[in-house]
Order: sequence, then C-alpha cells, then structure tokens
Amino acid sequence: MEEQVGCARAWRVRAVTLGLIVVVLIAASACTSKPRSKERMAEQASGNAGRSATAQSVSDPGIDLNCAYDRLQNPTESFHYLYKKDASDHVHQEADVTPQTIDGFSTQMDVPQQPLHATRSDQESWRGALANLTGISGMSSTVAIVNHSSAMQREADGGQVNGYSAIHYSIDTARFSPTESRMLLKPGEFEKGDAWVTSTGCPVKISLDSELHGNDGSLIEKLHYEEAMVKK
Repeated sequence: MEEQVGCARAWRVRAVTLGLIVVVLIAASACTSKPRSKERMAEQASGNAGRSATAQSVSDPGIDLNCAYDRLQNPTESFHYLYKKDASDHVHQEADVTPQTIDGFSTQMDVPQQPLHATRSDQESWRGALANLTGISGMSSTVAIVNHSSAMQREADGGQVNGYSAIHYSIDTARFSPTESRMLLKPGEFEKGDAWVTSTGCPVKISLDSELHGNDGSLIEKLHYEEAMVKK
C-alpha cells in the first residue's frame, strides 16, 4: 500500500512543480520589471524537483536523505544509526557503524529480527548489511512534499545535536498556502515534526508524523518516522 501511496505522492510533487513552472513562464512573459520576484518564483518552481548548488546554501540546505545512506556505505567516522517507521509495514533498523565494521539489526513488518554483522574487508558481508539498512528510502516521498517548501521553517535553536553541529527545521504542512494544500495533500492529510541536519543537509535527527487520506478525506493510515545518527 505504501508503495502505491508513495507513487501518488511523488506524482503530486511533480504536478505542483510543473504547475509552478507554468506560472513562472506566464509571469515572465507578462512582466520584466521585477527580476527579484521572478527569481523567487523560479526557485519555488524548481522546488522538490531539485535546486541548484547555489540555492542550497549553508543557511537553508534542506533535508538530504541520500546523505544518510552515503555515510552508511562509506563511513569516515564511528556513529550509531537508527531508522524507525511505525505503520502497518513497520520498520526498525539500528546499527553501530565504524569505518571498518557494521553491527546491528533489522526488523521489517512481521519478519523476525535479523542480526547484521559486517566487516569492510569482506565486501559481501558489507553489501549484505547495507541492503538491510535502506529503510530510510521509504520516507523519501514524505520528505519530498515538504522539502524546501513553506512547510519547513528554520528555527533559531540549532546547535549540537547527537554530536553534530545542526540546523533545526520545524515541519508543518499547516503553513502551506491553500493552493499548495490542494495540489500536494488530500483532504485531511498533514505532516508535522522536526528535523535537525548538518550544513550540507545530512539528517542527524528526524521525528515526523504523517497521515494518509483517501480522495474523500477518509483516513487510510497514520505514520510516524524517526531517524538518527549519533556520533561516537
């Protein structure tokens, strides 16, 4: 079910991006006297489809989920990793990671807990452990809806979190404009939580609640996500 809903959410993200691009083109042809305003509109139009390196500044890096997997794949330091999804397709993955070893476990849905033990010198065991630590990809469409949008607000209380210098974002789709809500969410849907990321957007702590609804507004499922990287 989540894969189908995730695809639907991904299509909604693409739809709003295309819609905003059309708005930008119309505005550009109608007015050339406000270049700054057009730049802001173009940035919004690109939105979740990807920003330029210039736009993804240190002050607003957003959330880069790929970074979490990159650090698991090629760790340069020791840290504890956690990913949890509380839903019908429950996922719980944890591991102590060093540049040489991975030791942890993975639990998905009703499958018994699977221990993970790998050494970097044994590439087969390393790849096997990584294959069981990819659950975070399951929240990619959820993050895509809010990333670099009005739902994400940088807070002033960043600092050291889990051993990393972090930027704090509060997340609340109640900040969406009516147009954004109609294009990205079904009636009754929402996302709300917090994320702490490094200056490059690498998530060191995420706590996010979400609801999925049908076209008629009926509740399909409640979801809760957690992610953490704790430096050792």
